[in-house]
Amino acid sequence: MPDVQMPRLSDSMETGKIIRWLKKEGDEVKKGEPLVEIETDKVNSELESPYEGRLTEIVAAEGTTVAVGEVIARIDEVGAEQSRV
Repeated sequence: MPDVQMPRLSDSMETGKIIRWLKKEGDEVKKGEPLVEIETDKVNSELESPYEGRLTEIVAAEGTTVAVGEVIARIDEVGAEQSRV
């Protein structure tokens, strides 16, 4: 089950704040689909899903400040079981 991590959106970014989740736990997500809004010291931006599947866990709640590289969510990838066979 792949982890979604807080990305580094600028060279100076050390943390980002989760503003709003655009998907709920259990929702299907497509790769490239907006997943969450993040606020940095310079800009607010949407993070697109890096995977296709089901959002199984939101680790970082709205309003939480998270360090770059920390896990913010987990997605159960579509087809992950078939690709391991």
